[in-house]
Amino acid sequence: MDEFLENNDAESLLLAARGNVRLNLSEFENEEELFSSYLQVIDTSRPLTYRSSLTESDDNHIAYIVRSGSYNLCSVILTPQGQSPGFGRHYWIVSEVRSAPITDILPSVTVLVEALSDQHAYLNGTLISDQYLVNDSVPISNMNSLESRMEHPPTAVQYSIGPIYGDVKVTDAAGMSYVPDDLSNEDTLHFRLMHGANAVTVQAPEGISVFVNGVSLTPSDVSSTSYGILSDLQSIVGAPDYQQNTYRFEGLYTEPQVSAVGPDGSELTPLMADKTSYVFFFPTDAPDYEDLHAVANKYFSAYIRYTSMRFDESLFWNLLSQVMPGTSLYDYLSTTRDTMYWAGYSQDIPELSFDNFHRINEGCFICTVSYNVDRKSTFWHEEVSAVQSGSYELAFVAAYGNWFAAAMNIIQAS
Repeated sequence: MDEFLENNDAESLLLAARGNVRLNLSEFENEEELFSSYLQVIDTSRPLTYRSSLTESDDNHIAYIVRSGSYNLCSVILTPQGQSPGFGRHYWIVSEVRSAPITDILPSVTVLVEALSDQHAYLNGTLISDQYLVNDSVPISNMNSLESRMEHPPTAVQYSIGPIYGDVKVTDAAGMSYVPDDLSNEDTLHFRLMHGANAVTVQAPEGISVFVNGVSLTPSDVSSTSYGILSDLQSIVGAPDYQQNTYRFEGLYTEPQVSAVGPDGSELTPLMADKTSYVFFFPTDAPDYEDLHAVANKYFSAYIRYTSMRFDESLFWNLLSQVMPGTSLYDYLSTTRDTMYWAGYSQDIPELSFDNFHRINEGCFICTVSYNVDRKSTFWHEEVSAVQSGSYELAFVAAYGNWFAAAMNIIQAS
């Protein structure tokens, strides 16, 4: 051993030991990275010494632990070479250099990860499997009041992995990295992946029962109220019995599932303002539905022709003649003539679909309309093709023996 150490310094011993690292690795650890970390910790500047290791020696070989100062660098294994010259003696050669148990030097931590039950968590790029699951029902302390009322509120699961040596990086399925939270200490790193990233907005008239994730919404869930499309028409229709409720929920851990039923218990189909905004209406309940349908169809057909076909002065005046003077809708349409003169146009006849006819009183009704136009527009010398679709809420009032459009709110358009 003396001759061996005279011909090898600490660096050469560590290089030899690098191929024989003694470490029971988990799937989250990298042997090369851990050995590099080990090299950064130990001091190789001190004189080399050695001592025999009884625990690593046996009848077929002798093991020596080599140290640099107080640090174990490696174990050198000697085995007999050739025949014994007698008297119980042997010629010895170095057959192996093993790294010291590097985990005796490297710091380690236990990693605790909390995630939603259907959320994938990764440690150092490797999916954490159920074999590390220690709790499959961890309560979520800051849950939205809506979710706490669910029949089966969302819960988290907890994984425990350790000891882990070297770097610790926790990510979710999207690759987002997380930092240890306040529950962490020098022995344990605690990561909390679940966060309320979902939101939903629901609009519905009072009298319609709304459910989110199976929870029946109550008046205490209402974020705001208004007369909706009738807000600017009180001077014409009086105080309408048509309160519009808006419900907003943010920070949800579960994806919102929204449904609603009408006063008669029928399931309603929403019109989507976007992927997280639902708008419900009373189902058609007007006994004079066909008459009201004819009124709505006449107005909106005039509107869609005016806005999608080649500009014609007669289209403008025909549309305006069907709108109640003094309303915001009348004022808005009156200012569009110059804009529509320069707009593109289409010769295609739009598809219209009317629904949700509801009588506010004898002099007012509301409904919805959806349209679809395969539009081929010409702007100067360029032709542009586009499919346009959308939905509006319409309000009509009676005056002078006729029905007039009084308000029009866009629900969604593309």
